[in-house]
Amino acid sequence: MIGLYFFGQSIAELFGPKFLLMLYLGGALSGSIFFLIDRAFLGPSNRSYRGWDNSRVPALGASAAVNAVILLEVFLFPKRLIYLYMLIPVPAALMGAAFIATDLWRVHQGRDHVSGAAHLGGAFVAALVWARVRRRI
Repeated sequence: MIGLYFFGQSIAELFGPKFLLMLYLGGALSGSIFFLIDRAFLGPSNRSYRGWDNSRVPALGASAAVNAVILLEVFLFPKRLIYLYMLIPVPAALMGAAFIATDLWRVHQGRDHVSGAAHLGGAFVAALVWARVRRRI
């Protein structure tokens, strides 16, 4: 949620609070859809424990929605410096690539308590929104 606080302010200043709310809800919805698709098709093949059916694991959280907000900021301003742990300056593009690569790895592994598929759903919404608004900046 700290990501929503810092990156959401910038998005709200650029496009307004209604836009931020729609982006957030779109990221949440897309994250839920990606999670369900992952569990329906990939979950049964990635059993992490004997007898445990991953397709029946529920999801709870707002990380896909927050991921959409953070990655839209990254897509809009890839050269902006973001301070990792408030100490290390990192270009936004590098941080965004690390976010997406980590989520792809989570989906590939299939045995994580964090849904990489849901995060990728948020990234998908951020990419779609970026494609529509990039000329306005």
